[in-house]
Amino acid sequence: MEKGVKIGIIALLLLCLLSLPADFYQLTRFILVALFSIMAYNAHTKASVFELGFYIAMVFLFQPFVEIPLGIMGWKIVHIGVAAILAGSFFIGKKKQKEVSVNQ
Repeated sequence: MEKGVKIGIIALLLLCLLSLPADFYQLTRFILVALFSIMAYNAHTKASVFELGFYIAMVFLFQPFVEIPLGIMGWKIVHIGVAAILAGSFFIGKKKQKEVSVNQ
């Protein structure tokens, strides 16, 4: 489930790079808050403090109630950066799973 949620978040963040109506971005913020909250809960159950902190920070960054005024370019940089971090963690997680299965 975690892989699917990460792929969904990455897809939404990359869609935000396109020029779309403002309502799409508002809806995306609600969806991202829900998905990052799920990821934070999963990190909490795994006792991964760093991941938990990252996902909670993302919930506060993308919360739709009080917008952070970064400008269009600032938000595009944030979207690319968060998508890159999630993609990196996605591939690092695969690599760690392979190492664990080889060592056992």
